[in-house]
Amino acid sequence: MKITVNKSELSAALKLVGKTCSPAGNIPVLSNIRIIASVDFVNLGSTNLDQQTTTGIDADVDEDGEVLVPFRRFNSIIANLDGETVEIQSEGSETQISSGRFTASVQGVDIAEWPECANKDDSLEYRIDAVTLSRAITSSIGCASTDETRYILNGVLIEVTNGIASVVATDGRQLAVSSMDVDRWHDFGAVIPTLAADAITDICKGNETATVAISSERLSVRTKTGEIWSKLIAGKFPDWRQVMPNESAMRTFPAPHKKLLGILRRVGLIADPRIGCVRLDGSADGITVSASNAGESASEKLDCESPEFGVSVNHDFLAKMLATIDGESVDIKVGEDESPVLIESDGLKYIIMPMRK
Repeated sequence: MKITVNKSELSAALKLVGKTCSPAGNIPVLSNIRIIASVDFVNLGSTNLDQQTTTGIDADVDEDGEVLVPFRRFNSIIANLDGETVEIQSEGSETQISSGRFTASVQGVDIAEWPECANKDDSLEYRIDAVTLSRAITSSIGCASTDETRYILNGVLIEVTNGIASVVATDGRQLAVSSMDVDRWHDFGAVIPTLAADAITDICKGNETATVAISSERLSVRTKTGEIWSKLIAGKFPDWRQVMPNESAMRTFPAPHKKLLGILRRVGLIADPRIGCVRLDGSADGITVSASNAGESASEKLDCESPEFGVSVNHDFLAKMLATIDGESVDIKVGEDESPVLIESDGLKYIIMPMRK
């Protein structure tokens, strides 16, 4: 194989496939990426056996071929090159990298060791706006659990019911659900790992449409710039609708969320880092955000019309969620004191549970 590629385009492709590439471990081939060159195009791929990511870039291909290269070393070399173009040449499992006066060689794994793609069973395919899908995942993924003992919550639920697709994530203390219309889709529910969900947002960037394929064992998303497939997390995701508060009993008011975000970040500097608790107290002339810890305290008021309420929440959870929302304001819904808070914005519903100090 012998190719010449644009360094910036190659770096972007490596960033995408690198998220799926496994670190060096018991299966060395999984710490490599596969490069396939053919007819002025280069395809890059990585896998961790549960997930596979592929993407492609244009290239000047002098010799077709394929090779496996160690991702971390190869990526570090490419990232530190000064030239705008990179020449890559391989013979067997050895790959030479040249740019300007720089040359290097790296040793990969024999191409014969690359694992075969999981068998594709019969799947249903649907098209969706790529930006809408990416935004729905981005708005929800921050609520996924990192507790490995609750493996079913270490992912994002994609559920379709009666033409509405819901992307849901929760860790038991907060829950986000982003909904979108998907006319003519069949009903299904699938939980994908957060690693795969994050990679899907990358695949969707810069694309207008995405094709979603769902089968009994895996889900894949394909765009013009690449494809990712992932095995599903086995098990039953909790019935998230049961934890949704009764909105008819809640009071709704708009709030400038970017200003609220800034206040949360400032006041949160004083909060006890072990629990991250801040207090929200609403009144007719605004919301006061306050925190105290070991004799220190901070407070700041947000000017907005608000009903009377009081609740203690994790400021980091709330701040991270508000940071994902566009627009000028959000609708905040509150119930009785020390009850869950619901935030709504453009198809997103975010619930944060109260804290007890």
